[in-house]
Amino acid sequence: MSLISARGLSFEYGGQRVLTELSCSIEHNSRIGLIGANGSGKTTLIRLFLAELQPTEGTINRAYTLKIAYLPQNAKVQPGLALIDFVKASRPDILTLQAQIQTLSAQLDQDHQSKTEEQLHDAVERFTSLGGYEWENEVKHVLMSLNFQPEMWDIDVGLLSGGEQTRLCLAAILLKPHNLLIMDEPTNHLDIAMIRWLESYLLKQDKPYLLVSHDRSFLDACATSIFHIRDGQLSITKGNYSSFAEADEIARQSAQKTYERQKKEYEETMDFVRRNIAGQKTKQAQSRLKRLEKMELQPAPQQDKQFKLKIQTQGRSGNDLFILQDVSFGIGGKQLAQKIDLYAGYQDKICIIGPNGCGKTTFLHLLMGDHTDYQGWLKIGASLDIGYFDQHNVDLDPSLSVMDTLWQLVPAEPQGYVLSFLARFGFTGDEVQKTVGVLSGGEKSRLYLAVLIHSRPNLLIMDEPTNHLDTQVADALLEALQNYEGSIIFVSHDRWFLSRLATKFWVFTKELEEGVIYDTIREVDGDANTAIERSFYVPEVEKTPKSKPTQKVKRINPLVLERKQAEIDVLQAQKYALQDQLLALQARLSDSQSYSDMELLKTLHQEQKSLETQIESLSQDIDNAEHEYLELLCE
Repeated sequence: MSLISARGLSFEYGGQRVLTELSCSIEHNSRIGLIGANGSGKTTLIRLFLAELQPTEGTINRAYTLKIAYLPQNAKVQPGLALIDFVKASRPDILTLQAQIQTLSAQLDQDHQSKTEEQLHDAVERFTSLGGYEWENEVKHVLMSLNFQPEMWDIDVGLLSGGEQTRLCLAAILLKPHNLLIMDEPTNHLDIAMIRWLESYLLKQDKPYLLVSHDRSFLDACATSIFHIRDGQLSITKGNYSSFAEADEIARQSAQKTYERQKKEYEETMDFVRRNIAGQKTKQAQSRLKRLEKMELQPAPQQDKQFKLKIQTQGRSGNDLFILQDVSFGIGGKQLAQKIDLYAGYQDKICIIGPNGCGKTTFLHLLMGDHTDYQGWLKIGASLDIGYFDQHNVDLDPSLSVMDTLWQLVPAEPQGYVLSFLARFGFTGDEVQKTVGVLSGGEKSRLYLAVLIHSRPNLLIMDEPTNHLDTQVADALLEALQNYEGSIIFVSHDRWFLSRLATKFWVFTKELEEGVIYDTIREVDGDANTAIERSFYVPEVEKTPKSKPTQKVKRINPLVLERKQAEIDVLQAQKYALQDQLLALQARLSDSQSYSDMELLKTLHQEQKSLETQIESLSQDIDNAEHEYLELLCE
């Protein structure tokens, strides 16, 4: 039976049809990418799946065993819990059993009752069957993979940033018991390393999921079918995003050819009818007219909303934008990078790559002259007119309307000018009267782009410009940036976008000098993949007692990670086997007949102690191995 099955599903909101006669299903092996323009109805469909909304027409059937773990976009948490406790709360069943085992063990130490021992045996057996012994390590693994280091685990979740809260909710959702995972834009607050880890994690879990994402590389890696919503209709394509894009383009071209052929035939036939309806060929004209009336004309192919962006500059900058020599910078007393030697020139398109928290945004502010905690020589070029795209859109006034946000920049221009300019960014009709505070993340990003582009800078500094943008707007932005005559320095985790825009790469990386590893930024030659791989490189000291330590840079080979994971799996299998033996032994100890043979009882207690010692030793080995794995992963 399908987990979810929808038939003839329609939904109206405020008298407007949002979804029309959708039919689809989610199976036990589904790996679905749900795509469509912002506002197309993706979240509405998810809420219908979750039973938060009821369909206007049609039916939705859900398996009675269905357990959905859902991550909404920009998920937030309530303050008051420690970070580690918030994540652990995703498994109340394990926490309850842990508390029971501790209580029963304490009771057994004080008064050895057979009933208490039986209760403890049952609790341990349930705890084992739920994977309780491995759960603590899984929690640590997920948290560290999402860049929550141990020193953060005891802080109040209310102190986390918005992006960190969303990442924490992702960790909790991944650990929550489920047989269907639904996530809305899970990669928005992840860096490239985290996205790669999430891809691997999802594929290894062997559980069905539905992912809403505009990240094409992520969908290519994780999706085996694409659900596409366009004009309220749902199409389903087998394969990943690239397969969908190819099939969609072929279908569009085929529909366009059919439409043009039918249109030509219709026009030629009508011309014949008009010329001959009252002449010698009247019967032929009437016959053709009847044939036209029976013809089922295919409508013109529906086109996605088109965004035509053009970014102009008011004046050219100088040839030298930035020169950095032996620059070090930090924030709050913490050094972020040092010994930086970089050069940015006119019309460079530079992508900055590095993990979350390494200092990418701080570095952008350093280039703009807004950050003063640095040493070394930094030369900022002349005639720079900088336009800065802040990923949080903090410069937008939430009380202003969309139209007034732009109009206040050009108060002398007529209303028609403002409306025409906003229309290029998809704001038409009543949308221009919306206040900024009620806009979605994608709408805010589009408005911010409109304001930025209108200022006509000759240098664009952009922090995650594609966050919240759907593929149509991202495509239009990419084309505009590719044709832009100015210079660009940008931060992005969107591998599809950055690989097509950047001509140079500045990578936060680690280097070694005289036995000391330090963080720096280096320009990396080659393509995007080379630059991304460099961000995973770590220095290794070759210990030679008679000579100066030398630097050897090695790549974190995925095979090394796989071997370490295999080692962990073997250790855990050995631990499971010992735990099974211990459970069997405890069952014998709980048997009253065992107490009639004191020699046997002594032997059983010795074996129990030996098994417990071996399990404790294996647990320590597993902790050490997982710590080594996480160090490899996070370096």
